[in-house]
Amino acid sequence: SQSLFGGGVLWFGEQIYTSLHLEAGKTWGDLIPGHTTYRIGGNVTEGYFTQRPTHLFPLRGFDSNILEAGQAITSGIEVLWPLVNLQAGYKTLPLYFHRIYLGTFVDTGIASDRPSSNDILVGAGFELITSLEIAWGNLSSFRIGFAWPLRQPDGLDETGPVFIIQLGRPL
Repeated sequence: SQSLFGGGVLWFGEQIYTSLHLEAGKTWGDLIPGHTTYRIGGNVTEGYFTQRPTHLFPLRGFDSNILEAGQAITSGIEVLWPLVNLQAGYKTLPLYFHRIYLGTFVDTGIASDRPSSNDILVGAGFELITSLEIAWGNLSSFRIGFAWPLRQPDGLDETGPVFIIQLGRPL
């Protein structure tokens, strides 16, 4: 079988930042669940201790791997509202906090071999996000928040809230 997938993120704004993300994939030929299929669900971010597989597209508000099919697409919009500009360290630890934001988001996605508007999932929520520097030069972020499923196809019974936590970027 042949597969093609990709995605991107667009950031804009000066004080209030907005990001749009989109990821999609399609497999032609024989489908092997877990290998040539695409899955949606779970957290949009990756951290030091977690890395999302390439065939798993994010959809906050739902469990990871909630749906699986030969083609999938997820998208979302997130707005970061500035709360506090800390610009301070913590005692003598190699830890320096930059800013704290409130992030609000809506994510949508679909995974189906024959997609229709009835198969769309929508999740929304909020996160507290801080940008920080660890060990004198490793720029990271820390996210903690909650997301809820707003819309899901018949047959799914996801309930919220789903707890979100992330520290850093994958190593």
